[in-house]
Amino acid sequence: MIKAYSANRADTAGSVALEPQRHTGYLIRRAQQRHVEVWMRTVSTAISTVQYSILVVLDQGGPMSQRELCDAVDLDRSTIADLVARMERRDLIVRRPDPADGRRKTVSLTSHGTTERWRLQPLVELVEQTLTGSLPDSSRDALRAALRQMLDG
Repeated sequence: MIKAYSANRADTAGSVALEPQRHTGYLIRRAQQRHVEVWMRTVSTAISTVQYSILVVLDQGGPMSQRELCDAVDLDRSTIADLVARMERRDLIVRRPDPADGRRKTVSLTSHGTTERWRLQPLVELVEQTLTGSLPDSSRDALRAALRQMLDG
C-alpha cells in the first residue's frame, strides 16, 4: 500500500522534501507496483497489461507484422517476440505468413483472443477506477497528460 505523502514535508533542515518520495522515478515505480497489484487481483494473473494492450491493438487494427505490433505498443523486438510466442501458446493470437510477402509473418487475434479482450475490458476499466477514482477528473486528466509529455520528451 502506498503511504500518503505530503509535498509540504521537509527534512531536518526544513527545505527539501524527504527522500526518496520527492523523486519522480520512485513515485512512478510505486505507482506501477500498485497498478500491478490491482491488475493481478482484479483482471488477470495470466494476461499482463502489455499482453492486454496487444489484444486491444490487434482487435482495433487487424493483423499486423511483429514490427508494426512492436511499434504500436512501444516495445523492443526481443520483448515482443517472447510475448507473441507466449500468447500464441495460450491461443490468444496466431502468426501466419503474410500473403503479400512470404518472408514476413502477420500476427492476428484468435477467436479466443477476441473473447478474452472483451471479457477483460470491463475489468481493466475497474482497475482504472480503483487507481484514479479518488482523483478529481481534472487531476486525473492532468496526470495522464503529464505522463504522456514525459514519455514523448
